Amino acid sequence: MTNAQRAFVATIVIFVLGGLCPAAADDHLEFFAGGQLDYSNFVFMGATVAVPGATIGHGFAVRGLVSTGGYSYSNTTLGIVKANFGGGELDGVYQLTHGTFWGNFGVGVNDTYTGLTPDDLGNRRRGNQAELRLSLNGGNISGPWRIDYDGFYGTRLNDYAARLGLTHSLSSQWRLGAEFYAEGDPTYNLYAVGPYAGVMIGPRNEITFSGGESWESGFAARPYARALISQTF
Repeated sequence: MTNAQRAFVATIVIFVLGGLCPAAADDHLEFFAGGQLDYSNFVFMGATVAVPGATIGHGFAVRGLVSTGGYSYSNTTLGIVKANFGGGELDGVYQLTHGTFWGNFGVGVNDTYTGLTPDDLGNRRRGNQAELRLSLNGGNISGPWRIDYDGFYGTRLNDYAARLGLTHSLSSQWRLGAEFYAEGDPTYNLYAVGPYAGVMIGPRNEITFSGGESWESGFAARPYARALISQTF
């Protein structure tokens, strides 16, 4: 098990235990954590804090997160190159909720450092890279059906990620469906599709997870797994 995988498991355990604690009456703080395993492995953790006069889902907020992970690739001159990355992001977010629709629109700065072994001078992500990022996430509920979406675009590296999930309610706790995920930049594209599920483990705590098949340009298809847990206080 890699360090990123160990951190992923530890993060899920911590947040599951945290979900057993009662939340405050007002929603001013949301914690989230998760990870993804496919051609790269990474984990992340962060929080959204509503500014005075706002609450989670309504008005302005500040969101911060940290992430770490790694991957490897083949270079015709250097052979197999191992990459390890870590960084953080700070966003200003406007949150909108109207009936069964909710959306969050963010603008912020992402700063990530990538170390390469052996060093690949041609890797555009090498070293410290900072960029302005635009992000969007939200969803809508219509009867037993729920749609979730999230994604971002980086203005310097021209990198992006987008996810779309559709689930049907099975009970007051469970929902089940499918998701489609895509990410990339000018040097690669990755796509993934598979079953997607969500389960409420507390009044304001939910875990979502998915798995299936993923495809990255230049590689054979391989399985992927993704999980996210959130808690509102």
